[in-house]
Parts: sequence; structure tokens; C-alpha cells
Amino acid sequence: MSEVLEENKIEKDDLTLASELNSHKNIHANHSYKLLELSEGYARTSINSQKSETVDKENIVYDGSIFSAANFCAMAAVNEEHTFLISANIDFLNQVNTEDEEVIFEARAKSNISGKKQIEVQGKVNGITIFLGNFVAMKLDNKSLIKSTK
Repeated sequence: MSEVLEENKIEKDDLTLASELNSHKNIHANHSYKLLELSEGYARTSINSQKSETVDKENIVYDGSIFSAANFCAMAAVNEEHTFLISANIDFLNQVNTEDEEVIFEARAKSNISGKKQIEVQGKVNGITIFLGNFVAMKLDNKSLIKSTK
């Protein structure tokens, strides 16, 4: 019984945090990402590995899925509309297997003089760091440069 209550509490917490999310709401709603903590310049998220995201019969999770989850955590830490990733320097330190249950990401964002956001992201499985990333994001208006040239 207490397990069910705890599970419902976690889901409610994720929904409460989701209401505070100002950016990338569709990504959060459409993926298996959970918001664990959200505050100014900080986010902690998780992703549960799914069989559909594996690359082989060994159930190794596609590195693009890990990158996408880390990117979501970075954007949640910035938490501003119209903020887009403009560069990333990342290291995959270990493979993730669907048996690893979940990957926890933590992101810390800082602004620099030009208004760009520098975001450090770390991903861990069972306390072991499997991903490190330095992301740069920038707030842009919602007009595409590509559409402007047509």
C-alpha cells in the first residue's frame, strides 16, 4: 500500500514541477523524462531506459537517447522560452543498458556576458557517472532564419 502511495507522490511531484517548466514542455510530455528537481539555474531529471531505444540484442541504449535526455535536462535548468542549444561538448563515459533502470541527470546553468547560457550536465547510473556535457544555449526569437530567406 505504501509503495502505491509513494509512486503516486512521485507522479504528482513530476506534474507539479512540469507546471513550472517554461520551455520544452512537449518534449517532457512526449518522452519518458521525469522532472525530479527544478529551480533557477538547476534541474535534476531522470529517464528510464526502454527496449525501443536499444541498438542491439545486448539492450545497449542508443547514445542519441542519452544525449537527448541530457539536452532536456540542460534546457530545463535554463527554463526560458525560445532557448535553443547552439553547441555541445560531450563525453559518453559508459554504455547504458536497459537493465540499468534509470539515468539521473543534473544540470547547472550560468549566463555569460553575451547572454549565452553555459550549462554543465552530468548523467549517472547507480551513482556512476556515464555522461558529462558542456552545453551552450541562447535565447532566440521564434523566427527561423531559414524561413526568413524564402
